Amino acid sequence: MDRPREQALAVLVEAERGSFASALIEQARGEFDARDSAFILELVYGVLRNRLRIDWILDRFSAKPVASTDDNTRNILRLGAYQLLFLDKVPASAAVNTATELAKMHGKKQSYVNGLLRNIERSKEKLPLPDAPDAAKRLSLLYSHPEWLVKRWTKRVGVEQTEEVLRNNNKPAPLVARTNTLRGTREELVQLLGSQGASVRRTTFSPSGIEILSSPGMTTLPAFREGRFLVQDEAAQLVGFILSPLPGETVLDACAAPGGKAMHLAEQMHDQGEVVALESDAQRIGRIAENSGRLGISIVKPVRGDASTFRAGSYDRVLIDAPCSGLGVLRRHPDGRWTKKEGTIRERAVLQEKILENCSRLLKPGGVLVYATCTTEPEENENIVRSFLSRNAGFTLDDPHPHLPGEAAKLVGDDLFFRTFPAAPDMDGFFAARIVKAE
Repeated sequence: MDRPREQALAVLVEAERGSFASALIEQARGEFDARDSAFILELVYGVLRNRLRIDWILDRFSAKPVASTDDNTRNILRLGAYQLLFLDKVPASAAVNTATELAKMHGKKQSYVNGLLRNIERSKEKLPLPDAPDAAKRLSLLYSHPEWLVKRWTKRVGVEQTEEVLRNNNKPAPLVARTNTLRGTREELVQLLGSQGASVRRTTFSPSGIEILSSPGMTTLPAFREGRFLVQDEAAQLVGFILSPLPGETVLDACAAPGGKAMHLAEQMHDQGEVVALESDAQRIGRIAENSGRLGISIVKPVRGDASTFRAGSYDRVLIDAPCSGLGVLRRHPDGRWTKKEGTIRERAVLQEKILENCSRLLKPGGVLVYATCTTEPEENENIVRSFLSRNAGFTLDDPHPHLPGEAAKLVGDDLFFRTFPAAPDMDGFFAARIVKAE
């Protein structure tokens, strides 16, 4: 049996049932060498990124909707079709034969799988593109995003910008890291990584960011083990600059795990003062201490607690990286397209209001609070901030421009809100607002 494909099948089945694909892949890949691990990642994320379009094609060749078959058979068909339609380096015979073997073991419908995939193989050069008179429906099928979300985006930013975002979401997310400025400059890190066999480029918006284009293996790099950098998307790096804490201050990172933003705040503070890294999840809080240790940071203090009710201490600055629908990071977590619902937005907004209201009470007079999310939707972003400001006269919206490096200032609108969606589709979709409390 082809173990990498069998493992990819197991991940896809569990992801369809609601488990996080990234966590499942991380667990699974430890049993495989680098080549097989990469193939599992390609298969799982490739299917998830193209699932709706794959199902549309499968249904053209199946006597019954693929959705009506069992979990294993459905995902075996998706794996086979993805290899036939999207992977030039996999021979068609290997894609069909391994899918048939998987079907013998899981689902017992090998004849159905074999016949359907062979029909696709014979016809793949003349397959029509998904089409529909309605633009949202067409884009939904073509780029495999839920129609409800595409409708939202096309209504708000137009068909052209929506299509650009969808296209970028279907590309593998870049591997971006932030320089640990306590241990050297970005230029020194670029030179060091080059000497260790990695190919990198400098990011455009963040002066601390580098994109790792290739490497012998990120965690095997001496620079990684020495804590010279930490993986963090460029948009997330910019959030830390918006807060711009000073050495000696007391800072609260209200939803901190795995700690990337807390580390960035500590670096800006020259590791002087205190950063309370609040996290409610006991399993994730350990990652904060792990990252602090590797980066040589001493002022980050992991604390377990709920940001909607936490009342300990008072702070010069507060960062709220609020739990959200995550619709700005779908290229990084493509399974989110199929597990998130429109109701998720409303559910998260209720919690976000509670967290912002509670954490604002912990801010000292004259203090600064940054509210941020990795989602694209106004109900979780602008509406939350405006509603909060309308109820709390002692707080005002502040201009982030002076705190953002060079090019990044272009991502702030006339309304003083920072957004990378849809203006910067090569980055994760982030929102941030800088709020100050009256003296």
